[in-house]
Amino acid sequence: MARLYAQFGAVVFLVVGLGGMLTGDAGTLLHHQPEGNVGPMVLHLTYVRDVFDMVIGAALAFAGFRASERIAGEIVVTVGVVLLLLALIGFVSPDTASGTRSIAGMHFTVVMNIFDLITGALGVLCGLGGSTTETAAA
Repeated sequence: MARLYAQFGAVVFLVVGLGGMLTGDAGTLLHHQPEGNVGPMVLHLTYVRDVFDMVIGAALAFAGFRASERIAGEIVVTVGVVLLLLALIGFVSPDTASGTRSIAGMHFTVVMNIFDLITGALGVLCGLGGSTTETAAA
């Protein structure tokens, strides 16, 4: 299960990271509003968050396509815990609509907090769920 999550997560996080690089940085204001948004969705993406997402995508790609089952599970659990911590930080200290709050160069909007919460919880559950070969052998 961890390997499947890692393969799917690698694609998602690499697309989100590369897409964020193309939308701009929330630190740059355009018409008194931060960039880094996709249409009407207020994401306040920053280059720090985009690079972070691409690092997560690369770690998940390694776990999904190259690592052993045990290592893949450990990587997926670690990524899941990091994402849950990001969601917790975001819910405790959310960003404002004008993009004036950031922590370590990252803005924490509701949309990104929910994304982090869901992907983190799924990562922890999939990483702790064991492999399909272990389940079939039992």
